[in-house]
Amino acid sequence: MKVCNRFYLVMVVLLMVVATSGCIGNIGELSGMLSGQSGSTYYVSTEGDNNNSGNRENPWKTPGYASRQLQPGDTLIILGGEYQIDNQEENQIKPASGTTSSWITIKGEAGNRPILKGRDNCPAIIDLSGKSNLRIENLELTNDEVSVVQNAIRVVGGVVQNLIFKELFIHHIDGNGILMADAYGIEIIQSKIEYCGKEAMVGKNFQGDGWNRITIRDSQFSFSGHYPSSKKSNDEHTFDGLRIGSSVGPIEITNSIFEQNLGNGLYTRAKMNRIIECVVDNNSENGIVMGGQDGIVMNTLIYGVGGKNPKNSISSGMVIDEIAGEDAKFKIVNVTIDTPPENQGFPLKVGVSQKPEIGEVLFKNNIIVCGTQPVNIGKNISLKASNNLIYRPNGKTVLKFGEKEYSGEELKDAQLIENFIAEDPLFVAPSRGKNGGYHIQENSPARDAGVSTDAPSVDLDGRLRPQGKGYDLGAYEFEDPAS
Repeated sequence: MKVCNRFYLVMVVLLMVVATSGCIGNIGELSGMLSGQSGSTYYVSTEGDNNNSGNRENPWKTPGYASRQLQPGDTLIILGGEYQIDNQEENQIKPASGTTSSWITIKGEAGNRPILKGRDNCPAIIDLSGKSNLRIENLELTNDEVSVVQNAIRVVGGVVQNLIFKELFIHHIDGNGILMADAYGIEIIQSKIEYCGKEAMVGKNFQGDGWNRITIRDSQFSFSGHYPSSKKSNDEHTFDGLRIGSSVGPIEITNSIFEQNLGNGLYTRAKMNRIIECVVDNNSENGIVMGGQDGIVMNTLIYGVGGKNPKNSISSGMVIDEIAGEDAKFKIVNVTIDTPPENQGFPLKVGVSQKPEIGEVLFKNNIIVCGTQPVNIGKNISLKASNNLIYRPNGKTVLKFGEKEYSGEELKDAQLIENFIAEDPLFVAPSRGKNGGYHIQENSPARDAGVSTDAPSVDLDGRLRPQGKGYDLGAYEFEDPAS
């Protein structure tokens, strides 16, 4: 594929910034800096007319028409109200591409977010296929009176780069909230996607490297599969909150929630993944599924595995499989996994599949509460573990490592995990929500039981670590109310 010299220059600048910052994300933030150019500002109003000039006093009427009038550097503001988007292509929002120095922005009115309602089997309310250097902000996307909408946002048809989705509320869509194929330098920020018939957001239909340098932060992906209006058999659907097909990555996901999806909370087959400060709860299948060559899960809470029917579930809190290469390395640090007592799956499963799985896992400062099954680590995995609490209420096997099974006492004697604890972590009051009951009590054995090496500097609440004499295990630091 031929790429212009200017594109190569931009990519070099991006890679230099990432290398010096030590962060794999923030590509969209850099792109935002590049988009500070001046351009014309246009408006859409429910009281407008497409024969108008498009200024504030004489706005256009339909977002689809308005989007086609934009040039690089322009901004379109959609004023508050409801707008219908049907299956006619000219009525769907399809802007041209911006440039790396002159982006196009489409956003809702500040303080009066407009509602874009798809209808009549609309393939996409917003279609950015093949487009780059665009910013979409502050819009609500849904259906019109239970009309079928295939996708809220669709991005297919070749590699795109530099897209920002910010402050979007997407809900009640028959297909996907966001469907995006090959993409480079994308940010999803402060957005909520729920009640979609398929995945809330999905990366698939790749023709190249898939997703590359994708940042998701401060967002929520929930209730996938609890809709759609047109009922179909389950084998035609996947219901994950976020699903990413085979990609080069990296994928950085921070401070986001994946809850009550009928599939997995988060499923990624990117080669490099960072999942930090997230809550993954009450999903019907696995909490997190991850593979590739390089992965980190840190400061994250996973609970409610199996959803409403954990007794019949064989799902796991976290699965790491399809590991790519002997040099693959994963870190699980300050993670809390609470598995329902009746759940039939493994709370954590690493390197256990039909094919040989080889790799290294750093496992440190975690709290794992088992259901009916122990933690399961494949025989070819190099386990570097210390300062962990694994508790199984019935006192049976807490760890299966290859063919060998260990009870809590046996695991202490084996010294496979340095500073291992097999006691009840004494959660305050296990319950729903990021700020729910998975904090530890004052007399918890997890208190001050961690180490600083590899540990994050704050906990899932943003509280500084450590709060006491040492680092606490799990996603939360104990905060003494008297201090």
